[in-house]
Amino acid sequence: MNSQTADGSAEHPYPTIPAAIDAVRELRQSGYSKPVTVYLREGRHQLNETLVLGLDDGAQAEVVEKELPKYGAGEIAPAWLTFEAYPGEKPVVSGGVPVSGWKLLEDVPADLPKEAHGKVWVADMPEGMERFYTLYDEKGRLKRARNSGFAYTKVGNKRTLHFPEGALKNWANLKDVEIQVRPGRAWTINMLPLETVDIANGVATTGASATYEMGPLPGYLHKDGESVVWVENILEALDEEGKWVVNTKTRKIYLWPRDVVAGAAPEEILAPSTTELIRVEGGIDYDGPVDTPVRGIAFSGLTFSHADRWAWQGDEDRVGWGLQHDWEMFDRPTALLRFRGAEECVVSDCVFTASGGTGVRLDLHAQRNRVVDSEFYHLGEAGILLAGYGPGLKDVNHHNDIENNHIHHFSEITWHSPGLWAWQSGHNKMVHNELHHSGYAAVCITTRVEPNRSLNGEGGRTIRHNEIDEGLKSLGRGGYENWKVREKYNHARHNLLEYNDISHCVQLLSDGNGIYVSGTGTGNIIRYNYLHDNLAEHFPAPIRCDDDQHETLIYGNILYRNGGFSAGIATKGVNDIINNFIVEPQRVPRSGYISYEWVPVAGSKVYHNIIVSHPDGGVAHNERPRGEDNRGNPFPKLVDTEMDSNLYFHPQDPKWMDKHFEKMRAVGNEKESLVGDPMFVDPAGGDFSFRSGSPAIQLGIEPLNISKMGRRKKNSAAQ
Repeated sequence: MNSQTADGSAEHPYPTIPAAIDAVRELRQSGYSKPVTVYLREGRHQLNETLVLGLDDGAQAEVVEKELPKYGAGEIAPAWLTFEAYPGEKPVVSGGVPVSGWKLLEDVPADLPKEAHGKVWVADMPEGMERFYTLYDEKGRLKRARNSGFAYTKVGNKRTLHFPEGALKNWANLKDVEIQVRPGRAWTINMLPLETVDIANGVATTGASATYEMGPLPGYLHKDGESVVWVENILEALDEEGKWVVNTKTRKIYLWPRDVVAGAAPEEILAPSTTELIRVEGGIDYDGPVDTPVRGIAFSGLTFSHADRWAWQGDEDRVGWGLQHDWEMFDRPTALLRFRGAEECVVSDCVFTASGGTGVRLDLHAQRNRVVDSEFYHLGEAGILLAGYGPGLKDVNHHNDIENNHIHHFSEITWHSPGLWAWQSGHNKMVHNELHHSGYAAVCITTRVEPNRSLNGEGGRTIRHNEIDEGLKSLGRGGYENWKVREKYNHARHNLLEYNDISHCVQLLSDGNGIYVSGTGTGNIIRYNYLHDNLAEHFPAPIRCDDDQHETLIYGNILYRNGGFSAGIATKGVNDIINNFIVEPQRVPRSGYISYEWVPVAGSKVYHNIIVSHPDGGVAHNERPRGEDNRGNPFPKLVDTEMDSNLYFHPQDPKWMDKHFEKMRAVGNEKESLVGDPMFVDPAGGDFSFRSGSPAIQLGIEPLNISKMGRRKKNSAAQ
C-alpha cells in the first residue's frame, strides 16, 4: 500500500487506521457532512499508540434532547463515523509490535531450569519499547513465567510481606519482577512490583500498596501452607512451553515457544505497545457539572487484541482510586476500547480477546451507548465496565444497552475482575448476555463508597466532596434509614439485569457470586436470569445483595444445580425476593437456601418462591442478624419480613418446614405457603412450567422457562 497514492478506494486503500482517520478529518474540513464508514480489510491492523477519536470526529448536528426510557438507550441516531469489517472478512485491530531476530539461547543462565535447556529462544525488545507485561503468539496470550508460590510467614502491611527462606531473591533486574498476592481477604488479588528483598530477615517491600495487609487468609478459605503469593517474570519459573520472561535491563526477551517445529525460530510473536487501542473521548469537565460528549461513533465486525495490562507501578495513581476492593481502577486506560465522554456510540458484532486488561470501558459521561452481539474472552481482567463519576451529584453514566454478548474466560490475570460491572451507572439495560468461567463474580452492580471514606480508602479519591451535604460527610453505613439519606449520591440505580445466563463463577477466588449487588441506589431489578452450575467451594450465593443494599427486586430467577453457602439468594437489607426457583442444589447450604445476613430485613417481601431442598435437607430461610445496630437498637429478625405464598419441597421429609411454619404463622406470615412437589414439566431440559395439579398453580406462582434466557441468535436492537 503506497500512502502517496492512497485515496480510500478498494484499489488504493489507506495503509493504516490513523491514515484513514486523517483522510476523514480532511474530508470533514472540506465541508463533507454525511456519515462516513471506514472499512477494514482482512489482516492485522497495528496501532503503536492509542488512537484517540475526539469531538471533531463525532456528529456535529444539534442534539435534540429526548425523553429517556426507564431502562436502556432507546432510539438513537444512525452512526456518524463507523469502523466496519469489509464484508466477509475478519480484520484485527492490534496493539502488538512484532518481535524479531530470535536466536536459540546458547549461553544458558544458571537460573534456567534444566528442562528448558535447548528450548528457549531469545530476542531483543522492540526498539523504543520500555516495558510490557504480556506477550502474544498467533494462538493468543502466552503465559508469563510464574513459580509455584509460597505462603506468608506472618502478617505484614500493605507494602511489606514476610516470606519463607528461599522464596524471594535479590534478582539483578528486581524492578521487572512482580508478585501476585492474595492480601489477606477472600475477594481480592493484587499484582505488585517488588521493590526490595531482605533475604536475611525474610522481608520484602513492594513498589505499590496491596489492597489490604499482606498476611494469611482465614483457615476456612485455604489450608495452612497453601500458596497465596506467586512470583512472576523470573527465569527460574521458565519451566514449560508457552512461557516467557523479559529483562528490561538487558532488553532481552526469553521464550519457550509452544507448538514450534524443532529448530525453527518463533514466528508472529507480538509485544503490546499500549494498554488501550482506541479511546473515544469527549470534553470532560471533571470538576464541573457539564461534559461535552462525542456522539455517533460505531464499531462493527472487528476483533480487538494485543493490549497490555495497566500495571500498578506506584501509589500515586492507585491508592484511593480503586473501585470496590480495587477490582478495577477509576478513570484509567485499562481497556481495549474505551469510551470516555460518549453518547449514541455502538459496538456490535465485535470480538475482544487475547489481551491483558478489560474489553470495553464506558467511563464518566456515557449515555445511550450500545454494546451488543459481541464476544469477550481470554481477557486478563474484566469484560465490560460502566463507571461513572464517584459519589456526588454528577450523575451522567446511564441509559446504556449491554445486550446479547458472550462474556467468558475473563479475569485470567487479575482474578477478581467481573465480567459485567455497573459502578455508579444506572438505568442500563443489561439483557440476554451469557457469562461463564470467571475467576470471581460474573456481574456486579455496586457503588460501595460512603462520604466518610478516607482519601486513601477504596474509592476514597473518587468522592465529589464539594457536592455532598456537610451534614453527611461523616456518614457511613448504618442501616436502611441512613442509606435513604445517602442514596442520592449512589448512581448505580434502576438497572435492569434480565434474561442472562450465568454459570461456572468463582473459579479462582472466594466469596464471589453470580450476581452481586452492593451499596447502590434504589430500584435495581434482577429478573428472569438463569444461574446454574456454580459449584465453587467458597461460593456464597448465585444472587447476593451485600452490605448497604436496599430496594432491589429479585424476581423470576432460576437457580439450578448450584452450590454455595446459600444455594439461592443472600440478602443484607430491605430487598424483595419474589417468584424465584431454587432447584436441585448440589450440597446442603450452611447458610440456608435464602440467607438474611447480618442486617435488618424488616419490610422485605418474600413471596411465591419455590425451594426444592437437597436430599439431606438444610434450612430454607437462615437469619444471621447481629444483636443490635450501631446505636444499640435491637435488629429486626426474620419474623419482621413479609413472607407468604411460597412452596417448599423435601424429597424425603414432609415435615421439613414444620418448625419454620410454626414460628412464622404465629406472627401472621406464611399463612398460604405450602409443602409439596412443584411438579415441574422438565427441569433438566429447562422447562420449569408446571404439570396439572401442581400446588404452585394454586399459589399463583408464575412458571418459568430458560428458553427465554441467555443469548439470542440476533439482537433485534442492533439490526
